[in-house]
Amino acid sequence: MGSTVVSLSLDSRLLDRLEKLIEQLGYSNRSEAIRDAIRRLIMEYEFSDMRERRVLAAIVIVYEYSEGHVDRKLARIRHEYNDVVVGNLHMHIDGKYCTELLIARGEGRRVLGLIAVTKGIRGIASSRHLLLPI
Repeated sequence: MGSTVVSLSLDSRLLDRLEKLIEQLGYSNRSEAIRDAIRRLIMEYEFSDMRERRVLAAIVIVYEYSEGHVDRKLARIRHEYNDVVVGNLHMHIDGKYCTELLIARGEGRRVLGLIAVTKGIRGIASSRHLLLPI
């Protein structure tokens, strides 16, 4: 399959950050890095297919320990979604931060609902997920 040349405009700060990332991650050129980023973006947002399939998800949540309500909220969510949550792991990162790893398996629509609910928790410092069809 041939490639099509696409022109792209970036401000200088974004381009500098991209160049540093290319070097750090070992991409051979900008095109390779941008293609990888586009593939990841498409996979992340191409949920229409995932909603109708069985999926496996890993959801990683980082939050400050002092945000005690996050622990309680996560416990409530685990119970609400106990039909798809098949495991969880709580770890202390340091004296300030904790992380929670949720593993979910089941109907895509239900697992995507779990992901959406966890991303909506106030007090979360960072959250990422990996979603795979099974």
